[in-house]
Amino acid sequence: MNMENGKNNGKSNALGILTALAVGLSAGFIAGILLAPKPGKETRQQLKEKSEEMIEKSKEGLDTIMGKTKGYVDMGKSKLAEMKSKGEEFVEKSKEKIVDISKVVGSRAGDAKKKINKVIEKGKNTAKKVKKDLS
Repeated sequence: MNMENGKNNGKSNALGILTALAVGLSAGFIAGILLAPKPGKETRQQLKEKSEEMIEKSKEGLDTIMGKTKGYVDMGKSKLAEMKSKGEEFVEKSKEKIVDISKVVGSRAGDAKKKINKVIEKGKNTAKKVKKDLS
């Protein structure tokens, strides 16, 4: 479990680093354009084009992330269904074994009861014999 947390933490760190890198690059780019010696109209046009380009790239990245996330969710659902099926199989097999064991125990209990009754009967016969001999 700790290893999974470590893996997830590493992914979170990587995502954070990539986000920080993208923000830094964007800020640097915007500052570079604003400080460059170009006319205002040309600078605004360049900012607009680059902004649209970055928005498009962001959308593509989001689509990629969403696709991967959906894949992981689907894989998780599949694994969960598989585990549920195996658990149900295990329960059914366990029930069958319990029934088998109870049959064996029941038959042995019946045998033990018969033996106990024979011993009791012998004890009664012996007691009658002893009583007769003593009378």
